[in-house]
Amino acid sequence: MEELENLTLLGNVTSMIGQSGPSTLKMVFDVVIKVTLIIIMLGMGSVTELDPLLKHIKRPIGILIGMTSQFIVLPLVTFGLAHALMLPNVAALGMLVMGCCPSGSTSNVFTYWVEGDVPLSISMTTVSTVLAFGLMPLNLLIYSGSWTDENLVIPYINILISFAMTISPVALGILLRWKYPKIANVFVKIGSIAGALAVVLTLTLMSLLYPFMYKATWKIYIGAILLPFVGFIFGYFVASVCRMEPFRRRTVALETGIQNFPLCMTLLSLSFSREVFAEISLFPLLYGVTCIVASVIFAVIYRIVATFKAKTKKQKEYNQTDEENRKSLKETSKFMADINFDDDD
Repeated sequence: MEELENLTLLGNVTSMIGQSGPSTLKMVFDVVIKVTLIIIMLGMGSVTELDPLLKHIKRPIGILIGMTSQFIVLPLVTFGLAHALMLPNVAALGMLVMGCCPSGSTSNVFTYWVEGDVPLSISMTTVSTVLAFGLMPLNLLIYSGSWTDENLVIPYINILISFAMTISPVALGILLRWKYPKIANVFVKIGSIAGALAVVLTLTLMSLLYPFMYKATWKIYIGAILLPFVGFIFGYFVASVCRMEPFRRRTVALETGIQNFPLCMTLLSLSFSREVFAEISLFPLLYGVTCIVASVIFAVIYRIVATFKAKTKKQKEYNQTDEENRKSLKETSKFMADINFDDDD
C-alpha cells in the first residue's frame, strides 16, 4: 500500500516539477531570499565587534566543537537514522545530502534572537562553508554507498557564492560597527526584522512552490522532525561537556542543528534528473520547513525561560530589599525606644 502511495506521489511531483522553465514564483523566491539574506548578514555583522571574532579564531574551541558536530557526528547520525527508518534508497540519499551540508546563515539570526554569541556563530558558519568544499564530498563518498554508486556533482560555485553572500555583508557590518556605531545599531534592527520576514516568506513561498512535500510518508516526516532536534541536543550537550558558557552553548546548538537547505537543493538539482529530483528532494524540502519551525520553538522556549528567570530574580531582589527595609525600620524603632527610655530617666 505504501509503495502504491509513493508511486502516486512521485507521479504527481514529477508532473509538477517537469513543467518547462522556472516559474515566476520561483524567481521571486530566489530574489527575495537572496536580498533578505544580504540584509540579514549586514545586520549580524553590525552587531559583531572585531575583537571577539578574532578571539574565536585564535582560540577556536567553539569552532572545533561545531565542526566536529557538523561534519563528523551529524552525517553519521543521518546515516543511522535513514537506515533505522528504512527509507527508500532515493529518499535516504536526499536525507544524507542534507545531513552533510554545512550550517546556514539562518543560524546567525536565531543566535541573535536567543542572545547567543553572534561572533562565534558567524565564525562557525564561515568555517563550515569553507570546509564544505572538501568534507561534503568526503562524507558523501563514505556514506552514500549504502544507497547508490552514482557520483554526486558538488556545486562548488554555489558554495563559493554562499560564502561570498555570507562574508561580504558581514565584513561591511563589522566595519560599520567599528567606524559608525550609531548607524550599525540601525542596521542591527533592520537585520533582525529582515530575519523575521525571511522566516515567514520562506515558509509561505516554499509551501506554495512545493505543496507536494506535505504528502510525504510518515517515515520522512519523522526523519525531518528528528534531525534538527538531534543537532540541537548534541551541540548543546557537547558544548556543556566542554564547559562553555550558556550563551555559547545555545550558539553551538543552533549551528549544529540548522543546515544550509538552499545549498542542498542546489546540489540535488545539479546532480539528478527531474524525475529523480522529484523524489530525492522530498526530505530536504520538508526539513527546510521543520528546521525553521524547530528553531522558532528553540527561540520561544529560551525567551519564556529567560523571562521567567528575570521575573524570579527581580522578585527575589524585591523581597531581599523589603526584608532589609523591615530590618532597618525595626532597628530604628528600637534605637528610638532606647532614646525615649533614656529621656524618661
